[in-house]
Amino acid sequence: MSSQPSQYSKPLARYLQVKSLQVFPVLKRLDFSGQLTWSAPAGHQWALFFDRGRVVYGTGGVHPVRQWYRQAQARLPEPELSYQSLQKSLGASPRSSWLHSSDYQLLQHWCRQGQLSHQALQTISTKIVADILFDVVQARETQYQLARHSPLDPSQVPMGVDDTELLPSVTELWEAWLDAGLEAYSPNLAPVIQHPEPIQAAVSPRVYASLMQLLDGQRSLRDLAVKLGQDVLNLTQALQPYIQAGWISLVEVADFPPIDGRGGLVVGSDRSAQRPLKIACVDDSPMICKAMGQVIRSAGYDFVAIVEGAKAIPTLLAQKPDLVFLDLVMPDTNGYEICTSLRKISRFKEIPIVILSGNDGLVDQVRARLLGATDFLSKPMEPIVILSVIRKHLTPV
Repeated sequence: MSSQPSQYSKPLARYLQVKSLQVFPVLKRLDFSGQLTWSAPAGHQWALFFDRGRVVYGTGGVHPVRQWYRQAQARLPEPELSYQSLQKSLGASPRSSWLHSSDYQLLQHWCRQGQLSHQALQTISTKIVADILFDVVQARETQYQLARHSPLDPSQVPMGVDDTELLPSVTELWEAWLDAGLEAYSPNLAPVIQHPEPIQAAVSPRVYASLMQLLDGQRSLRDLAVKLGQDVLNLTQALQPYIQAGWISLVEVADFPPIDGRGGLVVGSDRSAQRPLKIACVDDSPMICKAMGQVIRSAGYDFVAIVEGAKAIPTLLAQKPDLVFLDLVMPDTNGYEICTSLRKISRFKEIPIVILSGNDGLVDQVRARLLGATDFLSKPMEPIVILSVIRKHLTPV
């Protein structure tokens, strides 16, 4: 019986997947106020918040923070989205209703401060809900639950989601996604170049340089589409031949850390023995170490800065960090040598080592990984990307 769905005709198979969205217009007709939560067998959940039958906002899925961040970044006139500023703004945003999603509170706070228009808030909310509905369709076999609440104070919800074309547009995108043969590809996956030589031969030098910079495994297909101002379907179709040839791979990418700061990690199962995770940065630039320290400490981690490469190994041995950011180019040594030496020490055989470099070249990335580096980041680094990498490598499985 479990194999039956794969034997359906194509129109029926598509209907069964999109059918999961039919509860959406029913709740609208019933003037429902509260939360609709979809759950998938893989463990992911998506939540939509309704007020008097209209969708106000949504969150959840694989990348709840990342999906908010990319939409907010694209529409804030002067985006200040460092981790510290987000937490500061969140602290100034009162929680006065059951719609207590921290990311929605931030958007409302910016509306009240005049930093974000009501129209921009509606656009951000609509884009996020559209992504959620697409993911619910792609997930299949989802189940939903309803939690009814009192209607919201109209002053707290200046503008809901523009749902006039929401379901038709999501259904149309899903149909096009299937027609393009992309059913197995989630837009939450991140493309990364595996074989640069055939790509370099197939595209212009300008396009090749752009691909090398963008396809680093740290940005999902949706992130790239918003950044480039493209439709995610067209972008994925453009990359599809390279993916099928094995030149580009699609890999999972971690979500950004929770905005409310509740994603801090601790080590050890005994709560009395828990300690904050310790992050080290080896970089000859005091400015970079200081900036990284501010970001990392604000997220609740301990931080160790090492600006002299020659002192890196003895300092790391003494400090015993849980993750190391390691600059590739330093005056008295280099990241390759330090990484090689660390991997020969039992304490550091499994510790994540993230190479930092101002060069996007794949040669440096490949060499760093061959010498034992866990990951590779290009400078300059956004604060939230730094925390995302920490979370990616230190989240318990």
